[in-house]
Amino acid sequence: MSEISGPLTLNLKKGDIVCAEGQIDHDLFIIHSGKILIFVNSGTKVTPLAHLEDGEYLGELSFFDKTNRSASAICLEDTTLIKVPVEEVDKQFPPWLVTIAKNITTKLRAADGILAEKGIRKKNVKTMSSLSIEEQREYYQALVKFREENSL
Repeated sequence: MSEISGPLTLNLKKGDIVCAEGQIDHDLFIIHSGKILIFVNSGTKVTPLAHLEDGEYLGELSFFDKTNRSASAICLEDTTLIKVPVEEVDKQFPPWLVTIAKNITTKLRAADGILAEKGIRKKNVKTMSSLSIEEQREYYQALVKFREENSL
């Protein structure tokens, strides 16, 4: 992809944390180029949830319902993001669309809660592979450093 720059462009390096679970931040990020891993952690255990690439986005739930981040995100390679400030919701979207988005977000968070509590039975479903101990350690240490630097 072509290079982009501007006040809403973030050029991140491999290993940089985009956002942390529990963080009070509601901006949306669109991946212009690069790869990101979405994950949650319990203690030092890091559980991968999704890999995201060019053209995909993250932070959409917090963007619409303005609640804390439900997962963390780390760059798996040098990554360029386009940041969409949360303030744009009220400027760009009609009220009826914001209401629909908030309702969908509420339903998704409820479904996420059920899956987290009860798990999911997998039958012929391709799942994400587990992270190695070294990968878990690397991502956990990056998350700890991010939280310290951002007083989280």
